[in-house]
Amino acid sequence: MTLTDDTTSNISTHRGNPVAVARELAAGWRDGLAERDRDGGPASREKEDLRRSGLLSLAVPEEYGGWGADWPTVFAVIREIAKVDGSLGHLYGYHLVCAAFVELLGSPDQRDATYRRVVEGSWTGNASSENNSHILDWKVRATPREDGGYVLDGTKHFCSGALGSDLLLVFGVAQDDDAPERSGIITAVIPTDREGVRPNNDWNALGMRRTDSGTTDFHQVEVLPHEVLGAPNSVITEFFTFGRASLFGPLVQLIFSNVYVGIATGALESARDYTLAHARPWTPAGVTEATQDPYVVRTFGELAIALQGADAAARDAAHSVQRVWEEGAALTPADRASLMVQVSGVKVLATEAGLSIGSRIFEVIGARGTHPRFGLDRFWRNIRTHSLHDPVSYKIADVGQHFLNGRDPVPGFTS
Repeated sequence: MTLTDDTTSNISTHRGNPVAVARELAAGWRDGLAERDRDGGPASREKEDLRRSGLLSLAVPEEYGGWGADWPTVFAVIREIAKVDGSLGHLYGYHLVCAAFVELLGSPDQRDATYRRVVEGSWTGNASSENNSHILDWKVRATPREDGGYVLDGTKHFCSGALGSDLLLVFGVAQDDDAPERSGIITAVIPTDREGVRPNNDWNALGMRRTDSGTTDFHQVEVLPHEVLGAPNSVITEFFTFGRASLFGPLVQLIFSNVYVGIATGALESARDYTLAHARPWTPAGVTEATQDPYVVRTFGELAIALQGADAAARDAAHSVQRVWEEGAALTPADRASLMVQVSGVKVLATEAGLSIGSRIFEVIGARGTHPRFGLDRFWRNIRTHSLHDPVSYKIADVGQHFLNGRDPVPGFTS
């Protein structure tokens, strides 16, 4: 793909096959990827590639100048990116879902403003989680102002994509004893370069080392009234009344699942390429090529079948997301619950397949394939790290409770 040379814009107006665009971009990231993964740090070059490609606006409707892609296409692009670089698949997926969340929870004007920024090339980052005793034990304060805005103070953790972003989805907790209606969880989208916002380059983990998932400090950060999404606690109200914003949970979880499927695909294809080029047969096998060793063939078969199942489940769920998305305000609790149960099953399948493939490829490539220059360990490290985001055991329990007892998953940020 040829990127635009227009001096007034760095954004490509290319509107071809987005999967092909993503595949071409990702192919250019392969050289030196193992070293960059080990070093960690921001994926600045790749993020700029995505910005200039126009893919940041993949899910933005065409009337705003976006691609207008449906959700099955969005997830296919995420898989294509994650197949080469799991960190970029994660960053890109979070960008897409944070922008979509503005449509789910915000006003039409807020949706319009955000989509226009994204079409112009703005990255959206996330600042929701905190490193406290409980997942919703948030300490970042949102002090009410007389004009209807707030002032944020505190530190967020695991802020994927915040570093280097243009817009930031952030949550804070407000308490106003004199005006209880202004108290509760505040949701807002603010410019990342707002005075007092400081995303930190302090992410260092076993895997997903280039997701910019470090901390973000907020010191006397102004949130203007038009940047606040909904009323205080509207996000919780939407979740517990099965409102449209409750789709955030299944969307995030299916994005994660497709990242895992993409990583697992990359791992299996890399193992195949290595086996064809470098692997040696074991002497008792009585063959001259590793590709003819019956145990090697069987292992590849088992792994390919596991991937086939997870991939098929993910693609089917993508179509379910599209159907539910198109319901708009007519979304029913039953439809939302059915979708979340399906997505939870995909999350389990993708996690188990990804962890198995990422580990078992070494059974067929052999000891020499563990050399750092090949970087084949990154696939397992990335899925192992990312799959700890929220316990997969609870996904299994949600599916079991729904199937056995007819109990629907409680809507939340991960369910």
